[in-house]
Amino acid sequence: MTHAAQPDPSRRGKILCVDDEPGILRALDWLLRRHFDVLTASSGEAAMTLIREHDFDVIISDQRMPGMTGVEVLKAARRIAPRAMRILLTGYSDLQAVLASVNEGEVFRFINKPWNVDELPVVVGQAVGLSRTAAPQVSEDDAADDDAPSHTEDPILLIDGDASVHQAFDDALADVDVQVFHAGTLAEALAILDRERIGVLVSEVRVGGFDATRLIRMLKAKQPEIVSVILSDEHDAETITSLINQGQIYRYVPKPVRAGYMRLVVSSAQNKHRQMREAPELAERHQVQAMPESQAEAIEEDLVQSQHRHAPGDADAPSGGLFQGIVATFRRLMGR
Repeated sequence: MTHAAQPDPSRRGKILCVDDEPGILRALDWLLRRHFDVLTASSGEAAMTLIREHDFDVIISDQRMPGMTGVEVLKAARRIAPRAMRILLTGYSDLQAVLASVNEGEVFRFINKPWNVDELPVVVGQAVGLSRTAAPQVSEDDAADDDAPSHTEDPILLIDGDASVHQAFDDALADVDVQVFHAGTLAEALAILDRERIGVLVSEVRVGGFDATRLIRMLKAKQPEIVSVILSDEHDAETITSLINQGQIYRYVPKPVRAGYMRLVVSSAQNKHRQMREAPELAERHQVQAMPESQAEAIEEDLVQSQHRHAPGDADAPSGGLFQGIVATFRRLMGR
């Protein structure tokens, strides 16, 4: 078991920047040194040495480097220095890097080059604050990557409009002792979330034409202890990046569902939720900013429109009262 070093509150935030391009390292050092103590490494191997020698608050790594990639650096850092927040930096729309960053490195933010010189210090400052006020006492891997089935009273919610996915999910978890709720529409999902204490949320990107990722991001801001897993056949780097940066999703699982892998992901997600439930300060490391009111209002409108997509005159179309009920449930759930 790896015990995390405790930060010294008297010093400025300590940052490690990793990039094989000297010019990039100089630029990062120049931008961040006014606010933080900055060390740099020109390779993953050099970064590993520094991580073992210093107590960093934040580790920023470029993705495309010879030897160790940025994802490999952050994955190793997650084991060696679990207190440090992790940021992946890249100048490429590299889908595999984005997927790996969420599935392996559990990054705090994914930042594209060229970065915004006003925003990057703010993001790093947020990461420093979280690193110090919500530090885990053990490596996150000690529990989160345990592949044995976990036991938690908080159930799982699966949101997907495809009945075959629900069957495949049940088959994958047939011998796992956990309650699973199923929702084929956003209205059903909201009703379940409103009445049940969900621990793990597994959702398709789009459900009934509705962009469910916005709901996931908003829910994460209200309930950071919920662990979100995206299950989808969409492979859009921009969508996944947004889910990392704004929704702090735990895993991104491609369809079709592979039973063995799904079982491992769910087990790991359950353990992650259990960690955060038992240590609320750990959940703070996965908090996201509250969604602006204008975006919340847009979600309400789109949620109703998604229910209106039945053909006019369809006997199964929801009534006006049901539309109002959906909005009321959404507002109650989100504390609006």
